[in-house]
Amino acid sequence: MFRKTVVPSLAVAALAACGGGGETGGGWAGTASDSAGVQIVANPTTPMWPDGEGWRVEEMLRIGEPAGDPEYQFGQIAGVAITSAGQVLVMDQQAQELKVFGADGTWVRTIGEPGNGPGQFGPQAGPVLVGRGDTVLVPDLGNQRVSLFLPDGESLGSFRSGFESGIPIRWEMTRDGTPVTQLRAFTLPGQAADPADTMDVIVKRTYDGAVTDTLFRVPAGKTFSFAGGAPEFHFFSPEPMWTLARDGGLVLGVNNVMSFRVFGPDGELRRIVRMPVEPKTVTEEDESIFVETLERLWNQAGVPPEAIAQLKQGVSFEDRFPAYVQVLAGPAGSLWVQRIIRPTDLSAEEKEDFNPLQNLGSPEWDVFDGEGRYLGVVEMPFHFQPTAFAGDEVYGVWRDDLDVQYAMVLRIVGVD
Repeated sequence: MFRKTVVPSLAVAALAACGGGGETGGGWAGTASDSAGVQIVANPTTPMWPDGEGWRVEEMLRIGEPAGDPEYQFGQIAGVAITSAGQVLVMDQQAQELKVFGADGTWVRTIGEPGNGPGQFGPQAGPVLVGRGDTVLVPDLGNQRVSLFLPDGESLGSFRSGFESGIPIRWEMTRDGTPVTQLRAFTLPGQAADPADTMDVIVKRTYDGAVTDTLFRVPAGKTFSFAGGAPEFHFFSPEPMWTLARDGGLVLGVNNVMSFRVFGPDGELRRIVRMPVEPKTVTEEDESIFVETLERLWNQAGVPPEAIAQLKQGVSFEDRFPAYVQVLAGPAGSLWVQRIIRPTDLSAEEKEDFNPLQNLGSPEWDVFDGEGRYLGVVEMPFHFQPTAFAGDEVYGVWRDDLDVQYAMVLRIVGVD
């Protein structure tokens, strides 16, 4: 039974070196130059952290158990967040409910239930965001709305988030409690595509759903699309990636290269951060593992065999894997970039449980400091997927060897 677990012995040590032919850190070997008022930071793959002196993470809290009390069991966690009082909010997409736990991991209450009425959640609800006054926002893709609550369970209503304004691809919350959403235009089968549909928009929204500001327009990824009325999946297609910086700015990149544009709170480009990455080739074995896994998941979901055959015809791949999976803003102005796991690098046992929608993120994260300099690698627990940072803590979802999910909070050790 794991409700609250504080186990220093399970601390995960940071890796201090990450390449460069076995070279270790101890000083920055990159360059920083100015171009029309924009700083260009070019990093080598050699880390600044000397061996054994980098940051590391240790487990602070684990909520969940594989069997027993249903209040501590999760089907499919779609979001983890923390209130100002330290309460842990866990959105269970499978159960279609939001669970509230105390700072010590003790269950407090469950909010919502399955359905499409007030205070209810659809099967695609999540993630969970905490805004001003600890207002809790839960995007609900199936019901095309965002529901609002207080941590005590009081419903504050909802606002519409219909597909006519775009499909929400990503949500984050600014430090002052403003929701930010990436929207992708959605063209129904048989409809003519608008040329503007090739761009995603990143917008600020109010708590009644109104768009107050368009921050950026970025090229839309092509991982999923409709063609001739049938869905198409082009895996490893370059996708725009972004995260909100701690100072109110925004970091933006495209995941086929390790290059990030850092914007200030005023929207002005301040810095470009780069580091070379050796691209990994997508092999026939990688593709086979991926397709076999998708077929298994479709079978488990009850998709008819003829429909699976049609879906497989719409699956294709880029020649190379992305340079990274996701990017998040960390403590002290740091930037954390998650590496990718190649399916052929997995063990036979790991391949059996491989889920390409969940497992592509590596435990290894490349970390850059607030000036864009490459510090080195921090290793998270295997099968842990962070959702966000809060101070020197990071919270997210961890899965054990039996694929049981837990909400987990880690502390970053070594941050000045």
